[in-house]
Amino acid sequence: MAIACNICLLRKGLKGYEIPSQPQTEEELIEHLEGYHHLPVQRKGETHQQCIARFLKEHPEARTCPDCIKAGAEWTKRRYKP
Repeated sequence: MAIACNICLLRKGLKGYEIPSQPQTEEELIEHLEGYHHLPVQRKGETHQQCIARFLKEHPEARTCPDCIKAGAEWTKRRYKP
């Protein structure tokens, strides 16, 4: 069963069934949130610092993402080191 991304639904104004490629599992949704929306998802047993470090290792482009910079995301700050 597909899992709809609420961010995509709200931004695009679509219904869940109108989105062609929806995540099918919780892990795919997490990958979508981190890779497409640059929203780090903290895994069980992971500290905040570990989460951000893993996220930046897997998605280094998030440091220079214009939307992340505009939103003031902590990982876009020059001095930030996880």
